[in-house]
Amino acid sequence: MGITQAFAAAPVDINRADASALQQGLTMVGPSRAAAIVEHRQQHGPFRRVEDLTQVKGIGKAIVERNRQRITTGDMTSRVDPVPGAVPVRSVPRR
Repeated sequence: MGITQAFAAAPVDINRADASALQQGLTMVGPSRAAAIVEHRQQHGPFRRVEDLTQVKGIGKAIVERNRQRITTGDMTSRVDPVPGAVPVRSVPRR
């Protein structure tokens, strides 16, 4: 059995990738959207969360959600953002 490309590819760091890497690594991101991501990053600084991509002209929630598992902001601990309003699960010690 072969590994699908989605699982074989490393996540795209939206804070370091150039336009070519963004275009190749993300679905629904062509040359103009990739260039817009790079331009936005240069003008406004690094993206803190994956959702910040929606601040880029031409990038909506659908594109972010479709690419969520392919994207990182460089900090692997915050790769998957918590759901707003969610209560964190804590382990309960056994007695």
